[in-house]
Amino acid sequence: MTNKRTHSARRGEMDEAGKADRRLRTSATTHGVIRIVSILAFVAAACSPSSTPASPPREGSADTGSDTPRTYALGEFPPFPDGSLPGSTAEALQATLDTTVEEGTFTGVTAAVIVADRGSWAGAAGSLDGIPLTQDSRSPTHDAGKTVVAAQVLRLVEDGLLGLDDRASEHLPPELSFFDANGATIRQVLAMRSGIPGLNEFTPEGSYFPAERAPTAVKVFRKLPEPKVRPGSKTDYASTNYVLLGTIIEHATGRPLAEVLRSDVLSNPALDGLVYTVEDALAADGYGVESTPGSLARWGYELYGGSVLSDASLREMTDFYQDPCCDMRYGLGAWDLSVSYGTLAVGHEGENSVATCCSLIRLVALPEEGVVISVQANTAATDQYDTYYNQVVRLTQVLMDAARG
Repeated sequence: MTNKRTHSARRGEMDEAGKADRRLRTSATTHGVIRIVSILAFVAAACSPSSTPASPPREGSADTGSDTPRTYALGEFPPFPDGSLPGSTAEALQATLDTTVEEGTFTGVTAAVIVADRGSWAGAAGSLDGIPLTQDSRSPTHDAGKTVVAAQVLRLVEDGLLGLDDRASEHLPPELSFFDANGATIRQVLAMRSGIPGLNEFTPEGSYFPAERAPTAVKVFRKLPEPKVRPGSKTDYASTNYVLLGTIIEHATGRPLAEVLRSDVLSNPALDGLVYTVEDALAADGYGVESTPGSLARWGYELYGGSVLSDASLREMTDFYQDPCCDMRYGLGAWDLSVSYGTLAVGHEGENSVATCCSLIRLVALPEEGVVISVQANTAATDQYDTYYNQVVRLTQVLMDAARG
């Protein structure tokens, strides 16, 4: 769950961090975590062709003889590549994870990389609670679980069961008839622009998932303070928005949230490693959701590649709004992460609550490059959140560079 204190400021911090990282990579500065970049630059240079812009043919595929590189775009990925990434690339990616643990950046980390028309890779390093991590280990998805719920809402819109501009209160079960959702539309709830407050979510002690404050979704909304802003006036990140969407999904379908998701947007067997340990609407904000690195990255590939939603729905999801007050750019369950990568980048990030210490995650798709990366990192129990956050971002950048090789 991402801390509200840092959400607005983080966009500016990331901007500066991204610029600094790019300068550091080109000037070979050697302090702090940027050592990882230097190591990967060396490894990638040793194992990849220099100066050819087009990706080589996937191992085992026919070479058409064409020098024209394949182009990709949001919603236009080719089918998931069947093979693994070449051995030299896989070794470079694994070396990156090993280095983060050896240098003490993380206590453990899992990651996966998918490159369209080339292959995929998943790896792990370090441990969680003393248990060695593997590429089959499940770790929390935290707020990245919101991407699944957002996709399901948009699928129900496609099916005619919901309308994005319907008032959210029109689709609530009878037991929530007391809650008017601040008069917000479903679109505004998806976009964190409803004005619905958090459930004491952001306090001096830290942030909590609503499920850690109330045993049912109904009790979550009975505990909420009165809204202070009208819907549509600002972006205000609160996980209560997605618990509300979870109840809407359940009411519209007549089934528990996890059952709906598994039979619809998560029906691909390749996503079986993405598991809901909580079955009801309380999991809609990402609480109790776990995934192997491969399944999390595969979800990103299917979603942003165009296999889950229609083109129109995917455009709605990635129609990012930027508040005049800050650099935060949020769509309908998706972040604009482009500033960190120098190219179009979409996805989601997340962190633990203070009750479920300690990890950070990032799922990012680079549509124009056909690359998807997931990172789930275990961190030490310290208050150095911003430092760890920036290191997760940098790790995805290094994995991106290695994948390009």
